[in-house]
Amino acid sequence: AALQSASWGLGQIMGMNFRSAGFNSVEDMTAAMSASEDQQLLAMANFLKSTGLATPLQMHNWAAFARGYNGPNFAINRYDVKLNAEFQKFSAMGVPDLSVRAAQLYLTYLGFPPGTIDGVAGRHTLDALAQFQAKNGITPCTTIDDPCLAQLQAALTAARAAAAA
Repeated sequence: AALQSASWGLGQIMGMNFRSAGFNSVEDMTAAMSASEDQQLLAMANFLKSTGLATPLQMHNWAAFARGYNGPNFAINRYDVKLNAEFQKFSAMGVPDLSVRAAQLYLTYLGFPPGTIDGVAGRHTLDALAQFQAKNGITPCTTIDDPCLAQLQAALTAARAAAAA
């Protein structure tokens, strides 16, 4: 009952909706949600398709989507307005860079807060990266590319190994 009454993953899918999210049990759903963001996104896609919410989302009918996803009181929290604002923002600036987002997550886990984890290599992210590189004697870079991500991944792997020892 507790698993079914909680919200899971990036999409905050209620556990009672495990079947709509593509799972045989709430336990399968919570295990997948804990395993990876990819599993969370797949569950959200399954949920949207099975509940018919994919259509208003594709049509940018924010009120219909918010009503179906958040319930009849969606307007109290202005979910439809917030969805439209986020859509407009990402339409103007493009989607976040997933490599930058990964770097931001690594920096966070390594103790170098990059600010908001948003996939944008802004001042806070680049400052956190520079601090990480300086502390580890790594030649600074000004872009987040594959070699930069490899440095962060190696540092995280080493930190996990040290914590496990």
